Amino acid sequence: MLKADAYGHGATQVALATEDIVDAFGVATIEEGIKLRRAGIEKEILVLICSPNEMERALLEGLSVGLHCDEQLEKLARLISSDRAYANRANVHIKLDTGMHRLGFLPSETERVTAALEMCGANVRGVYSHLRARDYLQKERFTHAIGYVKARYPHATAHLAASENLRVGTLQFDAVRVGIAAYRGAMTVKSEVVERRRIAAGEHIGYGNFKVREDKNVAIVFGGYADGVKRECPSCVLIRGRKCAPLGRVCMDMFAVDTGDFLADIGEEVTLLSGEMERDVARERKTIEYTVMTGWHGRGERIYLNDKSTGKKGSS
Repeated sequence: MLKADAYGHGATQVALATEDIVDAFGVATIEEGIKLRRAGIEKEILVLICSPNEMERALLEGLSVGLHCDEQLEKLARLISSDRAYANRANVHIKLDTGMHRLGFLPSETERVTAALEMCGANVRGVYSHLRARDYLQKERFTHAIGYVKARYPHATAHLAASENLRVGTLQFDAVRVGIAAYRGAMTVKSEVVERRRIAAGEHIGYGNFKVREDKNVAIVFGGYADGVKRECPSCVLIRGRKCAPLGRVCMDMFAVDTGDFLADIGEEVTLLSGEMERDVARERKTIEYTVMTGWHGRGERIYLNDKSTGKKGSS
């Protein structure tokens, strides 16, 4: 899964690094899919959220579409009817709503939808659903429904399991969708100390009325809420391998941390996130790992190890 810029890791670079070991890629929007095609990605790309008015462009760009409503189905049928050349491009995966109630046809509609797709000449490459939890009732509904798809399209790929249940054999079917499990531990976010100072007890730090209760060694770290350091609930950082808690309010461009018994050096490295810190950062921010991974933006420079994008079409 490469949606949301590969969970904040860079979709093009991740796709180029993994194209030889995966069967297909998944994205949320056609813009994400087109970007990958422009970068030279040739494997199947499934678009999960595609409005009816985007169907034609998705087909012309060689993208597979997650088909989840009658409006999409009707648009697809009209396109193929107007020009049979679209039939060769009309690759879809039928999305079933087995209990999460976001997108998808009800399992009871599967036979009707599959028959309509066969009649209009579309190619059903897959059938899938998404688990709200490890819900075996959803699995039973899915198992029953995919029989109708396989009867008409025996080579259609059935996929249900995602990262949280990849290893549950009864949920694996023909393929699995690897999301956050592919990225845990892959990202490190670093900055540096831009100022350091000794603050006396009772003095303020930053905006507002935050005061220190005792004398403090303080480091000012570059990066603020414009870069993904959460203003409402910042998390600890590492300096010299030691955990340093934030002090006062996060600003747009910088924030202060307590360095304890040492005074940091200007230019000293600060780790805001690493594989070992992911769960702690999420907990301290009162959120989940997904929002931590996808929340970095602004002025950060991305550096990739073993970057395969150099010299590839569409690389920058």
